[in-house]
Amino acid sequence: MKITRRTDYAIHLIADLSDNQNKPLGLRTLAERHNVTYAFARTVQQGLLKAGIVATARGINGGIKLARPLQEITLLEVFEAAQDPLDKAFSTNDSSWCNCDSICVSEDIWLSTREVLGNHLANIRLHQIIKSK
Repeated sequence: MKITRRTDYAIHLIADLSDNQNKPLGLRTLAERHNVTYAFARTVQQGLLKAGIVATARGINGGIKLARPLQEITLLEVFEAAQDPLDKAFSTNDSSWCNCDSICVSEDIWLSTREVLGNHLANIRLHQIIKSK
């Protein structure tokens, strides 16, 4: 499993939003701060929006802002909003490279790995990461 740039940027984007006292920030401004393209920032924003982590506001003072307090947002939510659900990352069920006829012999280890990692990420709240910087 690989932590992608999308996940890392999502955390930085949330940190910037938390520093802005719940006032919307423009996505272009956020993208420029982190030297990413607007298209990339938009993709990350869409995942966070769908997950209910950020909200958008239209108009002259529009942009994006946090939809919930940092204390309510887990690292697991951010990871899955930016990348894929852990179920997809740690499964051999749909893998074309697995040659097992029925049940894959390694599936149990991937299930337990997913459970341990999922529990760990679910227990980390964003305020623990962001406020400690």
